[in-house]
Amino acid sequence: GGIASPQLLLLSGIGPKDHLTQMGIPVVHEAPGVGQNLRDHPNVRVPVRVKDDFPMDPQAPRTQLAVRYTADGSKDRNDMQILQSSFSSPMGGDPLEGEGIRFTVMLELAEGAGELTLSKVDPYTQPNLNYRFMETPWDRERMREGVRICLNLLQHDKYQEFALEPITPTPADLASNDTLDQWLLQNVTTTHHISGTCKMGPSNDPMAVVDQYCHVYGVDNLRVVDVSVLPDCIRANTNCTTIMIAERVSDWINNNEH
Repeated sequence: GGIASPQLLLLSGIGPKDHLTQMGIPVVHEAPGVGQNLRDHPNVRVPVRVKDDFPMDPQAPRTQLAVRYTADGSKDRNDMQILQSSFSSPMGGDPLEGEGIRFTVMLELAEGAGELTLSKVDPYTQPNLNYRFMETPWDRERMREGVRICLNLLQHDKYQEFALEPITPTPADLASNDTLDQWLLQNVTTTHHISGTCKMGPSNDPMAVVDQYCHVYGVDNLRVVDVSVLPDCIRANTNCTTIMIAERVSDWINNNEH
């Protein structure tokens, strides 16, 4: 996947020359893009206290409503998503949290990208993941807008029937763009949709790891067929797209095509 595939390539000597040399791994093939271009759906959560008489069903679906929208000024359609969910039991969320509801603001097409590097020359040791979330002003601007949309929704009459106030961000966090940016940097987390770390691209792209048939450039009889080949994180959950890629390439292999 998005983590283990670049890790295995690096351990096999396929990757950025400087990093392989630093780790003491003989270079089999220099591929600068392996582990780079780490993409994900950064998200922040806005938990909300509810009134004592609001019924919280511990068996209710965790995520109950979602909306996709295009950020103000964005050229990319539906680059944002807001989820609404409840947490009333360990099944629904963190058992240390109080009962309530939460909004999750998700950046579906982040501008920034991170990197994956080896921490040890050992396939059983987790590699280093540097997501670089909220690195660009545009990513921060869109997330600020999403948080403020959630807070505005709380002022609607229907929410006022059961919602009290957000647990976080606090009024101090909302005092300015700078303070809200600080809150974003402290609270942003992964949606576990890591992709792009062995990206597909044309042969004249030095950061491309595989071609359009998922062959690894410069290495015979080797393909990478999973979410890591996506050039960017898609504006949706990644599982269906990954299944489609695997089905397509497996047909090629079974039919001796490409």
